[in-house]
Amino acid sequence: MAIIGIDLGTTNSLAACWRDGRLELIPGEDGNVLFPSAVGYVEGEGFLVGAAAKERLLTNPGDTVASFKCFMGTAKEYRLGSRMYTPMELSAMVLERLKRNAERVLQEEVEEAIVTVPAYFNDKQRSDTKKAAQVAGLRVERLINEPSAAALAYRMAVGEEDRTLIVFDFGGGTLDLSYVECFDNVIEIVAVAGDNHLGGDDIDRAIQSHFCKVNGLVEEKLSLEELARIRNLAEQSKCALSASGQADMGLTVGGRVCRAQLNEDILFEICMPLFGKMKQLFLHLLEDADSRVSQIDDLVMVGGSSRLGVVKRFLSELLGKEPVVLDETDRVVALGAGIYAGIRRRGEEIRDMLLTDVCPFTLGIGIRNRSGQDKNILSPMIERNSTLPASCRNRFVTTSDYQREILVKIYQGEEYYVDDNVYLGEVAIEVALKPAGQAWVDVQFTYDINGILHVSVENEMGERRQILLANQALSEEELERYSKELEKIMRPPMEQPENQEMLARFLAYFENSTGERREHIGAMIDYITQGLCSGRKKTVRNAIENARAWLAMLEETQDTREERLFDGRDFYDWEEEEEDQEDGEASRSGLEEEQEENDDAR
Repeated sequence: MAIIGIDLGTTNSLAACWRDGRLELIPGEDGNVLFPSAVGYVEGEGFLVGAAAKERLLTNPGDTVASFKCFMGTAKEYRLGSRMYTPMELSAMVLERLKRNAERVLQEEVEEAIVTVPAYFNDKQRSDTKKAAQVAGLRVERLINEPSAAALAYRMAVGEEDRTLIVFDFGGGTLDLSYVECFDNVIEIVAVAGDNHLGGDDIDRAIQSHFCKVNGLVEEKLSLEELARIRNLAEQSKCALSASGQADMGLTVGGRVCRAQLNEDILFEICMPLFGKMKQLFLHLLEDADSRVSQIDDLVMVGGSSRLGVVKRFLSELLGKEPVVLDETDRVVALGAGIYAGIRRRGEEIRDMLLTDVCPFTLGIGIRNRSGQDKNILSPMIERNSTLPASCRNRFVTTSDYQREILVKIYQGEEYYVDDNVYLGEVAIEVALKPAGQAWVDVQFTYDINGILHVSVENEMGERRQILLANQALSEEELERYSKELEKIMRPPMEQPENQEMLARFLAYFENSTGERREHIGAMIDYITQGLCSGRKKTVRNAIENARAWLAMLEETQDTREERLFDGRDFYDWEEEEEDQEDGEASRSGLEEEQEENDDAR
């Protein structure tokens, strides 16, 4: 059974695999690796998927749809033929065709896929993506964020030198930013930021509005066909700028010829509102990563829309450095997905690579608003951008006298009021009948790399209730397996036995020291504790490595101290000398006894 990587894109989708020690993009029947994410319906013939559907967008916009990925996880529906279809169902048609193409090329059945999603997809959007794969006949155990896949492709391209980078993934409908640290064989995603409704389509709409404004056209009064033709002209003009730096726009609308000029300066100006949103996302990302622009080694461009000259110009002015372009930007994510598929298959060349990820949204529970308002507020458990896997445990108390139970409602999001966030599930448990604030429960959240959240609630009597929230339908066997895996990661680095033992040794040295030496050891303990609690793999690794080196140094200075205090003799030799002295005393005692025996004989 083959495993493939799929970049399910807004405009185009791609599939890749790791075969015979190298990475391959999988072409469609027309030989093109870019597969348009478009679906159309022809009465009497059925569905068209891919390039054939994209061609009908101009002539039959009423029964052809594209860019439906932007509405994944929502209630939006599209009419094709006699019925309505959700974005999940339309995405399943695209995935099924990619699966069929891969089986034709690889000459074997494809059962599993690694599918990429925007880093800022919430649980519902991720769930619908997995359901789409299920409908298409694909098992998906791992969704990876698109910038994470791009970072994997970057790492393969540039080698193993330690680098810090920002991945700028600007596709047809979404923008994702990821702050990434690459070290050893680890690719660690430190922070993410993004907008699921900001992409190349918005630039097309900006050009469309510019064209209508110049020609005095009111967009709301144009027909679907006229709007589709203007949008197509806008997309073509945008692409023409990359080749010539200028485009002459001309189209007959409503019986008259409409014209407009488009060049880099005009496009830069009409895109300023979009660039303003991008700047805010960069500020958000750097703040969450506790970093600044001067600490970034590379800015990696990903996504077809990132090829635009105005986008590169804006980023160069904003960050003061030229972006890095890997191969063709619209293929980088698919290449990363293909590499990860190879890791899943334990490919000899790449099986030891480790890709970490972060929690894109805060996970928490609803608690009573102390101000007395009816709206409950969010109490965060696992903060956004926590490195996965992550685990957190907190205690909560009752808010009413002699309350019989506590209902723990689980949410995902950043809003203050819980109702403005995404509801995920709930757990109810009985509590002791006590005055308000005296009965309590311990709540533990554990979130793994596969996007599975385990919530455990335990009361003071030791009774426990739990729920496993997964963004896909899991069998009982899979649920049991994931539960066992989650138990292994419930202990953060600070609580792991080997690290506790290491800290205990430092505390012993602190106890037996005074003055400046004690201050230095105290500073070491603070550094190690902060590192283990940071949640960042690189920081945890550095803390442990430094701790081991400092322990070796402390042991060496301890040996030197003992040598000085025992007048140049180390403890082991001194013990041997003491034993020799005891042997000597025993010998003298034996001689004395022998002498006494001889005297008695005389």
